[in-house]
Amino acid sequence: MPDLDMSPYAAFVWPAWAISALVLAALAVRAVVASRRWKRELARLEQVADEATRPQAARSAIGRKDAPQAARSAVGQEQ
Repeated sequence: MPDLDMSPYAAFVWPAWAISALVLAALAVRAVVASRRWKRELARLEQVADEATRPQAARSAIGRKDAPQAARSAVGQEQ
């Protein structure tokens, strides 16, 4: 069994260990959150790239996603 008796230094060592553990946990959480955010951004950019490479006729038939339905049908009828 390890000897954890740090008599005069325990007041300095244990808080240092606790702070280190909290910082490492915060960094791990931050890395996971950033990873999820960048994965969502990559998926969005890939979707935009797929829409940009789609032939012009297909893009005009589908229309913009943020446009109202009437505007989408009008875009398809222009050509």
